[in-house]
Amino acid sequence: MEENTRSKQDLLLDVQNVSVVYDSADGEVYAVNDVSFTLRRGEILGLAGESGSGKSTLAYAIARLLRPPARVTGGRVLYYPRARAGENGNGRTDLPASGVDIFAFDKKELRAFRWSELAVVFQSAMNALNPVATFEAQMVDVMRAHRPEMSKEQQRARLVELARLVGIAPERLKSYPHELSGGMRQRAVIAIALALSPEIIIMDEPTTALDVVIQRDILTELMRLRRQLGFAVIFITHDLSLLLEVADEIIIMYAGRMVEKAGRKALYRHPLHPYTDGLLHSFPTLEGPLVRMSGIPGTPPDLREVPPGCVFHPRCSKAWERCLRERPILTSPPNVGIEDVAERRVACHLYGTDSRREQEPALSGQGGEV
Repeated sequence: MEENTRSKQDLLLDVQNVSVVYDSADGEVYAVNDVSFTLRRGEILGLAGESGSGKSTLAYAIARLLRPPARVTGGRVLYYPRARAGENGNGRTDLPASGVDIFAFDKKELRAFRWSELAVVFQSAMNALNPVATFEAQMVDVMRAHRPEMSKEQQRARLVELARLVGIAPERLKSYPHELSGGMRQRAVIAIALALSPEIIIMDEPTTALDVVIQRDILTELMRLRRQLGFAVIFITHDLSLLLEVADEIIIMYAGRMVEKAGRKALYRHPLHPYTDGLLHSFPTLEGPLVRMSGIPGTPPDLREVPPGCVFHPRCSKAWERCLRERPILTSPPNVGIEDVAERRVACHLYGTDSRREQEPALSGQGGEV
C-alpha cells in the first residue's frame, strides 16, 4: 500500500498513446506511432535512436511546439503538478493536483504552463539564443513575461543566482552569445530553462557539437542541478553511451515506435531487442578485450513506405517468418533469465509467449551482425 501511494505521488507525466503525423503530398506520414510512457519526479528519462526515429518530434509534441505540417492525431499527455495552494505570489498558475491534459490547454493556459512547469533546452545553443541580445536581456525577458511582479532588484538577484548555479561568472551576463564559448552558451541555455524552477526540462541533444571534455562538464553540471533542484529530465540523444551514464530509464525508438524500455543498467547488461543490441555495439568500450565494432547494417526505413511486420526486420539478423507479416506489440517479456524482466518492455517476436524462434531459424541473407 505504501509503495503504491508513493509511486502515485511521484508520478509527474503520463504520456498515453501519442501519435504524430506529417502531412505530405503522399498523405499522412507517421513520425510517432502510439507511444506511451511515464515520468517520475526527479527522474532522467532517456530517448535514444537513430536520426528520424521520432525522438524530437515526440518531445516537441509533449511541449506543444509542433507546427504544420506536423499534427498530433491521437493520445494525451497528463501532467501531475505539485499541490500549490496559496503560491500565486510567485506567478505560477494554480493547477489541480489531479492530472491535466497538456493537449487540452488553450493559449493562455499553455503560456502559463511553459517555462513555469516545463522548459526546453534546444539542440543548438547558438540558434536557440537571440544573437543581438545579451544573456542578461534574454533571462529578463523570461521573467518579465512570467513573473511580472518581480522587481528589478529581485530579477538581478535571480540572474546572478542562476549564472552561478550553472557555473557562469556573473560579469558574463552582459555578454552576447557570440562572445561566449560553446560550453558557456549551452550553460546559458540551461540557466534560462531553469529561470522559473520548472518541474520538467526537455533536453534535445544538449551536448551536440561540443568536445568530450565540455560534454563531461555539462553532464556533471546537469546531474548536480537535478540533485539540488529536483526537476525531471527528458534527455534526447542518438548517443546511447551518453544515456548509460546519466539516465534512470531509457526508451529506444525506431521508425516512430518504442521498441524497448528498461533501466540503464539492465539495458546495458541485457539488451533484449536486436536494435538495442546493435546500438550498444556501435561504440567501443573503454575496458575489456578488443572487439570488432559490428554496428547495424542498412539504413532506417523511409517513413512513407514502412515495411510490413516488424519495421526493423530488413536490418535484423534474427528475423524469422513471423517478423515479415506481424507487427510486434510492446509488452513485458516472459521470464528469460533476467532478474529485472518484470520492469522491462520490448516489442520483438523473439520474446513472444508463442514464439517459435527455436523451430524457425533466421531468414537466410537477412540483416547482418548485430
